Amino acid sequence: MGLCRILRYAEHMTDWAVPPLKNDPQPTVPGAVQPPALPRPLDGNRAALLLLLTQNVVTLLLASWAKLPLGLSLGLSFVATGLLAFLLLRPALRRLTQDSRWRTPPAILTALGALTLGVIASRGILLFVQSVAPQSLGQINQFQTLGWDRYALLVAGGLLIPFAEEVAFRGLLLRGYESARGPLFAALASSLLFACAHGVPAQIAAILPIAWVLARAAQHSGSFWTGVVIHTLNNFFSLLLAVLLSGSKVMVQAQKELENMKALPLGFGLAGLLVAAACMFVATLWLRPRADIPAPVGGSVLSGSLVVLLVLILVVIAGQVLPLGALLGR
Repeated sequence: MGLCRILRYAEHMTDWAVPPLKNDPQPTVPGAVQPPALPRPLDGNRAALLLLLTQNVVTLLLASWAKLPLGLSLGLSFVATGLLAFLLLRPALRRLTQDSRWRTPPAILTALGALTLGVIASRGILLFVQSVAPQSLGQINQFQTLGWDRYALLVAGGLLIPFAEEVAFRGLLLRGYESARGPLFAALASSLLFACAHGVPAQIAAILPIAWVLARAAQHSGSFWTGVVIHTLNNFFSLLLAVLLSGSKVMVQAQKELENMKALPLGFGLAGLLVAAACMFVATLWLRPRADIPAPVGGSVLSGSLVVLLVLILVVIAGQVLPLGALLGR
């Protein structure tokens, strides 16, 4: 039995699966129906790493090297991510689709309320960032495209990419971490990883509140699809506004103001931070995890995939904070 425990611990700490031992007894109740296996921490780590690598590398190669439009590049990166996930993560995806959260319809009113709190908190944090480091707002990604690709961008960035990110972060990662460490740790860890994966410091700060309500809404409603609704609405309508205003005088003026952004008075920034804190307090009290979440079984959430993911995130963030030439000593 001691060897069994060591091997199982090694499986959690690495990306190498350990086959079950034939002489390892499993307590079973005759005639009892065993519940479906939940996603594991390793499943979430692998899914998040696969998503980050494939989505960014494929989009970069297609948009920068092949000179394809941004919307088409994002759509093709979603296809590539889906194919690799089907090939490499099939057991994990099977566990996800057998989970009760996958089979539970979304709670629409919960999604709308959580989205409202998350967006208000996000904008409050951006006000604070503008008061202390306005130049950092210029690093936030600006999705610009023309012609028919605007609609491809709307579909890819507003519908497909949010679904893929929800599968990785609120489907596999959140549920896997819950099974090991419980709902609070899972919500905190998955939110931090999701926000930091965006790489830009100002964008990380703005996404954190939305990431938190995404995790808590899934736990509160018992439905994976509640997070999908929140994420899709947030991305779709943000991109729709950008598409409608693309090339207009309003957008041109907004881009000029963003490039020459001046600091707001600190009082405005602190007021925005206070509003954000109030929204997150209300969301946390309201979106309590359901009582039927299984008790954590323990075990490590650390694996080789998570280490690589963290290293990549730190490299991307460092590249935003410091110019590449400074990092190379030039």
